[in-house]
Amino acid sequence: MVDDFNILEFAGLNDDKPWELKEPTPTDLRAVVLGDSLCSIEELGACVANVVGDTIEAEELQPPGDDVPWALRVRIEDVPTDIIFWVEQLSEATKTESKVDSGWILALQTVLHPGDPLTHLSNLIRLFGSLELPVHSVCDIATGRWFPKDSIQKVFIDSEIEPPEEILWITRLVEAPEDVEPEDRWAWISTHGLNRCGRAELEMFGVPGGVSTEAVHLVDGLAPLALETALPPEGQPISLGSQLLMSLMPCNQALNMLEEGMPGLEDHNTPTVAITAPDGAKVFPEHALLTLRQGGTSIMKTLRSTNRQSLHAQNTWDLLVSAVHQIGKSEHAACLAQVPWANTDDPDSPREYLWFTVEEATDTHVVGVLAHTPALVTTLEEGHRETILKEDLSDWIVLTPVGPLGPSESESILTFLDQFNN
Repeated sequence: MVDDFNILEFAGLNDDKPWELKEPTPTDLRAVVLGDSLCSIEELGACVANVVGDTIEAEELQPPGDDVPWALRVRIEDVPTDIIFWVEQLSEATKTESKVDSGWILALQTVLHPGDPLTHLSNLIRLFGSLELPVHSVCDIATGRWFPKDSIQKVFIDSEIEPPEEILWITRLVEAPEDVEPEDRWAWISTHGLNRCGRAELEMFGVPGGVSTEAVHLVDGLAPLALETALPPEGQPISLGSQLLMSLMPCNQALNMLEEGMPGLEDHNTPTVAITAPDGAKVFPEHALLTLRQGGTSIMKTLRSTNRQSLHAQNTWDLLVSAVHQIGKSEHAACLAQVPWANTDDPDSPREYLWFTVEEATDTHVVGVLAHTPALVTTLEEGHRETILKEDLSDWIVLTPVGPLGPSESESILTFLDQFNN
């Protein structure tokens, strides 16, 4: 499974940056705060300073509306851009979305650093979660996602592992016409949130309904790579994995290729780029989507995503060892461990992430047998046995009758093992 080699970097396609914006669009967050009284500008400044643990630069601004009592610009050392805060009343729509009957809104607006928008956004949400205010939840306006206070504490404050890149955007699927079977519809897939990271939003048009799920996966796979490496210019073929070829085209050109009735023809008011066939002859990468549907290949991951998954897998090593011991040689379940592999010792050579069926486990290592035929690696034969140390592990899963379970599903794995042994 080739799923994290940076083909764009390796092929030298990142010299130009045609799909990056001169300036990211603003990022807006809204925190629902419980209580009847809005906090004062002085109280908010003190709360922020307490979280930072140092003095802050603050300047009162003209409020953005007549119903807003105050606005405050804050500059925090080591935070890339200034932050603007203001307070407002809780609207009926927000009450419905947040399921809060009474409270108020603490609003935040800033511009994310295009070099590392994930860390920047994570720090902003962490700031909200750390304020000495009864924060109920935080809404990310660009994506419409709500983060409850307990999730903020668990994911952004307590966890040693950073959140996934996917919190930066959402991918929407629109299908038409509605009066036909799903497989007979056309799909339009689009991201929302990449503009605030300084990148063009990604779109895919004219997708047959039968491969719309694969189209969403492909768009979601390209989005984080666009944050890590500059995408190639118009018409330059790009690969996201074995037989996953496509190219990019300005959105207005792609729209001219759409047939009547296909969704996505409405006005596009944000910078976007369309994902098309590698030669640009079709408005969507048909062969790549069919390849994904058939299985046997996977979309490469960013180095950041791989490193995060490796850390998560290694942090749950003890659970993997326990699962191996309890499952044994059962025909109804199995444990698989994943490790990166290259044909040479060159650190820049392509890496393939190989799965091994684990047969033995100790506190220090597991022993596995190669579970599939490699796509890139030519140095291993069928039946190869490998001793895998904790620090070599990039991922692991438990195969169960109801599907695979990984490190992020520890509670489900413990429940399964308890039922399995009984």
